[in-house]
Amino acid sequence: MSDGPEAEPYDWQRAKELPANFADQAVRSYIFLSVGMGFIALALPILLVLVGGYEGHYSISYFYHVSPLCRDILVGSLCATGAFLFLFRGLSTLENWLLNIAGVAAISIAINPMSAQQCAGDPLPASLALNAHAPAWVHGVSALIFFTSIGLVAIFLSKRRLGSLMWKPKRQRFQAAYTAAGMAMILMPAAVIATHFLSAAPDCRNPWIFWLECFGIWSFSAYWFVKTTEYRTLLRIH
Repeated sequence: MSDGPEAEPYDWQRAKELPANFADQAVRSYIFLSVGMGFIALALPILLVLVGGYEGHYSISYFYHVSPLCRDILVGSLCATGAFLFLFRGLSTLENWLLNIAGVAAISIAINPMSAQQCAGDPLPASLALNAHAPAWVHGVSALIFFTSIGLVAIFLSKRRLGSLMWKPKRQRFQAAYTAAGMAMILMPAAVIATHFLSAAPDCRNPWIFWLECFGIWSFSAYWFVKTTEYRTLLRIH
């Protein structure tokens, strides 16, 4: 008489294959995380303009105040990017710390919006009065930390793996792409400050500010697309 259901035999073959299958899926998840950050950054300015319009909103950050949907898109994109950066493990201790700092900074940008007043002396709508005393300097400093951290990773840390590429021209193209993306992210905040404060006729509604911010955000996007391509090349994933 049987004491119970017969135990399923141990699948030795499956046990051998599981680590390799898990490693393969983990690598692909890593790559999807990387390309996902690129697409979020690529789409952010486009979605904000489609939803909130362009005329009169000459800063990416100001879209927080344009409409509830624009606010949701901006805050959601920044928080998702921050979480992704925190979860994305750098391949060195320094790289990982810089990515974590950038992730915290991205979330800080979202939860510490710029002032609802684009220009000094602008009338402030009653509906935006709650945001009149938002710590705008925290928003600006967080943006500076975010772009500088990622820029440093791109210029100084991302190139360390390129020695594994045998073909020198491809290695040089990756190096140039990382340098260009990193420099663009570091210089963008400085260019925005210069445009706002040092122009002959300072105008807080200067459309160049919007396009400089787009350039920085799209440089961040380009960095992750380059990194995704590098990983796929090194790991021979098609």
